[in-house]
Amino acid sequence: MSLSHFTGKTIAMMVASGFDEAGFIAIQRAMMAAGAKLKIVSREAGLTNAWNGTGWGMSYPADATLSTTLAVDYDALIVPAGQRHIDALQNEAHAKRVLGAFLRADMPVLLQAEARQLLQLVDGGESRTIAGDQDTAPVIDNNLVTIGETGEVLVELTTLNQVIGTVLDETQAA
Repeated sequence: MSLSHFTGKTIAMMVASGFDEAGFIAIQRAMMAAGAKLKIVSREAGLTNAWNGTGWGMSYPADATLSTTLAVDYDALIVPAGQRHIDALQNEAHAKRVLGAFLRADMPVLLQAEARQLLQLVDGGESRTIAGDQDTAPVIDNNLVTIGETGEVLVELTTLNQVIGTVLDETQAA
């Protein structure tokens, strides 16, 4: 999978404790291989905890808290799957603010599986075209990429890479 448009980009991954650990690690590896700077933006300061499918997984250090995060400091936003962390983020005003800022600025955003629920929190989110629950192919709406079911291949990252490439082409043309 070629993710060349991620090279040198700063990508925010918005989480709260309870995110899907396997998917998180797969994204982390892909971003490292692509030369991206992945920053964990968490509801929790310090460490945030993953969910490994049957119980709590590993703890990961947060690079920034949602309360201090600004969209302008990043090139794209990824919100991984995991119902536990999405439940927490839905009750977090700063998650709404950060996601809304990315969408208003038409910056690249990837919402995996349950993360699609966060769109109902932001103005205009309900009118966006998104992937259905069983969709394993990404759906693109402007610079928003959604996928209903994640897999090992992470085709949604390839799609987000294409969106970032389009954004780069548009800014260079302007």
